Amino acid sequence: MKGTTILQCTVVVFALTATTVLSGCSSLDSGQQKAYVSSDVTYGVTKGTFRGRWWNYYERGCSFLDGGFYDEAVSDFNVAIKGRTRDQLWPRTYGLHFVPDYFPNRELGIAYYQQNKVEDSIKQLELSLGQRYSARAAFYLGEARRKWLESTGKDTAPPAISITAPANGVPVGGTQAELQGIVRDDTFVGGITINGQAVDIKVSAPEVPFSRIVPLRPGQNTIEISANDLTGKSVSTSVPITDDVDGPMVSFDTPVAVPGALHGVAFDPSGVASMQVNGKTANLAQGNDGSVAFNVDLVREGLKPPLHYECADKLGNVTAGTLPLDLLVLSGRIPDIVFAGNPGPLVSVGGGLRAVVINGELTAVAAASAPVKGVQVAIANLEEGQQYFTDEIVVALNINAENPIQGVELNGEPVQTIPGRNSLHVSRKIRLNEGENQLLAKASDQQGASGTDQKTVQRQASAIEMNKGKLAITFLGSITAEKDPKLAEDADYILNELANSKAVQKRFTVVDRGDMLKQALAEQELSAALASKKSKLALGKLVSAEMMITARIRRDQESIEIVLEGTSTETAVRTLPKVDVAGPYAELDQLIEALGVRLVQELPRAQGTVLQWASPEITMDLNASQGIRDSLKCLVFRTENVVNEKTGEVRGAKPIVLGEGLIDSVSARFSTAKALPTEENPDVSKLPIEAGQYVVIK
Repeated sequence: MKGTTILQCTVVVFALTATTVLSGCSSLDSGQQKAYVSSDVTYGVTKGTFRGRWWNYYERGCSFLDGGFYDEAVSDFNVAIKGRTRDQLWPRTYGLHFVPDYFPNRELGIAYYQQNKVEDSIKQLELSLGQRYSARAAFYLGEARRKWLESTGKDTAPPAISITAPANGVPVGGTQAELQGIVRDDTFVGGITINGQAVDIKVSAPEVPFSRIVPLRPGQNTIEISANDLTGKSVSTSVPITDDVDGPMVSFDTPVAVPGALHGVAFDPSGVASMQVNGKTANLAQGNDGSVAFNVDLVREGLKPPLHYECADKLGNVTAGTLPLDLLVLSGRIPDIVFAGNPGPLVSVGGGLRAVVINGELTAVAAASAPVKGVQVAIANLEEGQQYFTDEIVVALNINAENPIQGVELNGEPVQTIPGRNSLHVSRKIRLNEGENQLLAKASDQQGASGTDQKTVQRQASAIEMNKGKLAITFLGSITAEKDPKLAEDADYILNELANSKAVQKRFTVVDRGDMLKQALAEQELSAALASKKSKLALGKLVSAEMMITARIRRDQESIEIVLEGTSTETAVRTLPKVDVAGPYAELDQLIEALGVRLVQELPRAQGTVLQWASPEITMDLNASQGIRDSLKCLVFRTENVVNEKTGEVRGAKPIVLGEGLIDSVSARFSTAKALPTEENPDVSKLPIEAGQYVVIK
């Protein structure tokens, strides 16, 4: 939280003193200006000449309301409503002049709330929200409903929480899950938290659905959910989620020699679905202890080292690897026997296998490993320093021990074993953090011997995830700070904290305004610099960003409202119509955090495909339902699998950016964008764009 000089609330004395300035003896309805001074601040004034128009009454009413002169505010808002009834954004006053926001019903409802006319307040605020949502109306509606419930005693029961997904008792097969549910109350739900983090509720309501992606650990997870109503009655519940990210545990009977019958045991808590060896499906037999015995006959034809196996569970987790052979006979000219000696030189053929050479011909391949001493652990499918372009990878563990394996861990999390087995092959799906990831596998046997293996892998940011692939924004400043110097300190704090918030940093490339722009704006008001399309485009040339965001900040006796709007630096089109929060000033830090989340929600990184390419026009299936707007930018890309040349494992799909576009038309089913020249591709007609490739909002 910022320093106390910013948080300190100024106590405003509302009683009119001898210093009250009156501009005439006529009533307010006469259209004459009346200025009220309280604590050296003048209220009841408008910018420019008061001409008795609806917008004049609205502006003066807002000034009265902010100063605590509620009777005067009510009078002015009622006059404004007679001139224009609906709450809306950017209504035209005269000529090419507009009001950024016009919410007389909302402001009248707030004035009624301050006069303790609670039912009138609720009626007016509900009317406002029905016409146009605003966070300020939602906040005061919640306050008015709370006051009404406390006075009437109609709230008699706490909320109830219902979970709709994931299904109760059904395990989840990923490193995260979408938790969905509904909170219901006999009056109004006021708040919801999941694992201590608040759910964004825009308006209090009797029924509030929620959805949240929650990270999971292997095994049993407990998600804590709490909910409260407007009068403070609360309820909590714990949601158990079983996370199965392990492939089946597989153990082969020894010796492992082919051609011949291959035997072994597999186990998985979710059930073994299939087992394949060298492309051939094995027979499965369910055991009484939950394990599955498998067998498969392998003939000499089609055998080519190394041989692969793949075992899947019923959730789609897979354990795969190279068959741990004791002997593989390749030549039909020798009998299918285990050689008693060494008939020829051994040649490495990869995958840990060595080949027997007779008369210059590969005749048999064997692992030829020494007897196991202690516990041997191998992270089998990864190499030290390996780079990935995906959030999730599968880690394969091969464990061999002199005695039956007792316990296995990966990064401190236990992995199940098959009792009584000396060899074990298992896999686990894990989530990577960006940058370096340490992997540590441990295993021990029944005699206390142990072994480890450690690898470090890298999660690489793709071209789309890097700063150059994200929308570049800059926070120009607050328009209202020009009118009220007292808000300047608040505005700087709010915009700095917002720019550094986790949600904003992850989604955007935040560009500093720079000394040149700061100097330019110091010479003229920000509102004047944004007064016309021509001046917006001129201002955009000074900004090394793709969107300019301004704030409007308003403080009254109980709350603060922050409204953001964004404009394209290339087209001067308002691409971010309105993002706002409102609430108690004492909760400013929480409001800034919520504002960052709402800003990201308004500019989702929707992904689609190219439908047609006719230079310079890109037609794509992104549409209005996905939050797509004119003047947003998009990237066109194709994907290329990154493959481990030694193991054949796919490390992830790497996006290759082909071009950039500026959206110029959006409909219900598709949108179009104009391809833009770049330093790498100045001639857009030569861009290698094709139908079927991918697009993503920048």
